[in-house]
Amino acid sequence: MAMIYDADTEQVREETEDPRAMLRPAEVADLLDLHVNTVYRLFRNQIVPAFKLGGSWRIYKKDLIGFIEKHSG
Repeated sequence: MAMIYDADTEQVREETEDPRAMLRPAEVADLLDLHVNTVYRLFRNQIVPAFKLGGSWRIYKKDLIGFIEKHSG
């Protein structure tokens, strides 16, 4: 089940204000309704602003929301 964030909601603002809030590739895949391999490809090709932390990919929630807002109609 994919979750859809409305960037205007107070809950999303509160979640993204925490600078430590990060997501794993599986969580991103679930949120965006993508296959996890597609998420890894987006991360590796630097299409989405992710980084490796201890050998594992992570992305800040605020960066993911920013990416979605930038690339949505």
